[in-house]
Amino acid sequence: MLINPFRGRRRAAAVLAAVAVLVFVTGCGDDPPPGHAERLQKAAGVASFKITCTKDLWDRTKPGSTNRDSHEDAKPCGLSGAAGERGLVEITLTGSQLVDYLKTLEEDISGGMGANRSVEELSRRMYEAIAPVVDRIEKGKPPAEVPQAVVDDAVAPASPAPSPS
Repeated sequence: MLINPFRGRRRAAAVLAAVAVLVFVTGCGDDPPPGHAERLQKAAGVASFKITCTKDLWDRTKPGSTNRDSHEDAKPCGLSGAAGERGLVEITLTGSQLVDYLKTLEEDISGGMGANRSVEELSRRMYEAIAPVVDRIEKGKPPAEVPQAVVDDAVAPASPAPSPS
């Protein structure tokens, strides 16, 4: 019986090619949220943008130390009063930092190659809070105040206050 030494190599090459295609296809992720490209253009045009959220939400939705984007340099500032007591911080981003941050959030949401699936829901919540604020920005019309997204559902009461009896 004659053994073909190339038969095993061909099979291994075919398996590696199939794995590469599978990785490529599954790494592409979903489409970005509607309006994402326009949102990035608007974000790029702002001088500053504020985000109010808990410190751990900010820390967990920004990329790790291996991936340096410009918004990594933004430092959360603690808030005073009741907001500070609930652990809220304020982060001020430049327009370019906001663009980088929105891209990071979108990647985690859509499952792109660098996505962190463990924070998908946190990233979605953050993106959904920031997107409408950015969408309201009008090109060529400076805002009266710095645009701000607040990610704190505890601001509104969960149920109506009981009536006095």
